[in-house]
Amino acid sequence: MKAQTRRQWITTHEWMVKPMRQTEWISGQGILVWLAEVFSALGMGTYLVGLLAGIWGITTWAWWTTVVGWVLIVVFKLPLHFAYLGRKRNFWRAIPPFTSAWKTSWFARGMFFSVVFTGAGFVQIMLWYLLHWADLSASAASVVTTLSWIVGIIAGVFILLVGMYCGFAMSYCKGVQFWNTGLLPVVFVLMGLADGFAWTLGVNLVTGSDESVTSTLEWCSRVLLVINALLILGYLVQAYRKHHAAEVAAMDLIKGSTAWVFWVLLVGLGIAAPLILSFVTLAMGSSSSSQAILIVAIVCHTIGAFALKYSVLKVGIYRSVIPGVA
Repeated sequence: MKAQTRRQWITTHEWMVKPMRQTEWISGQGILVWLAEVFSALGMGTYLVGLLAGIWGITTWAWWTTVVGWVLIVVFKLPLHFAYLGRKRNFWRAIPPFTSAWKTSWFARGMFFSVVFTGAGFVQIMLWYLLHWADLSASAASVVTTLSWIVGIIAGVFILLVGMYCGFAMSYCKGVQFWNTGLLPVVFVLMGLADGFAWTLGVNLVTGSDESVTSTLEWCSRVLLVINALLILGYLVQAYRKHHAAEVAAMDLIKGSTAWVFWVLLVGLGIAAPLILSFVTLAMGSSSSSQAILIVAIVCHTIGAFALKYSVLKVGIYRSVIPGVA
């Protein structure tokens, strides 16, 4: 073997010996994936909160909450995902039963979950509309109520799967150690539910503030914010101890280039600010000032939703191909 050929053969690339940051899902057109997953979490949380509230009695604000959650998925999430696709004409090939890729691909499963929820959620919204506003006879109301329960359960299960599948898809990426954990879907779901309670508060304010509903939603939001803060802390500790690439990602999140997003937008505005503002409104009671503070808290919640997905995607760092070198 010639000396020059031998030198070329043993030459290693950076991605072989050091952790490298993924850019496919967060840079350029990949920003569409980030935005789609944010609306996925917001839609999941909002729809689920409205659906659960409707179980104890279909009210105007509960119906509108399910409508807002459905719109966030169908009008925002799905078009953004569709815009990201390469060959858009062939998108239907990723949906069962036109493919068997659902056995191995979380993308195909996610497409199936979204399609089923779109249909079931729309039917559930229409059935609730009839029950709440239409003048039905007793027998017709009984039939519609039974159908709404069946369709509502189906829609609830599939919207939960829509919110979870992104976390599962990322956790199955063994090359990105920071994502490769079963905690990731749990983090996404619980943060989405916290944001869903915040958006439901907004719907309640728009449709006519109910003080008892507002206090209940605020209490649930406080509990979830505390749980999410502890969960994120545990996630970072686990990542730091797991693998060198996961440690690099965790350190980048805490004090690297992504730290300002994590500390300012996620921890500060997304978790701490809504928690503090909710206690402020609790002390103030019902007033126009407390409603203004609630609106600020809802905005902070939403900023935190964008910051969570951005920071997790941004610190997706591939481990080196040659282990133990870097």
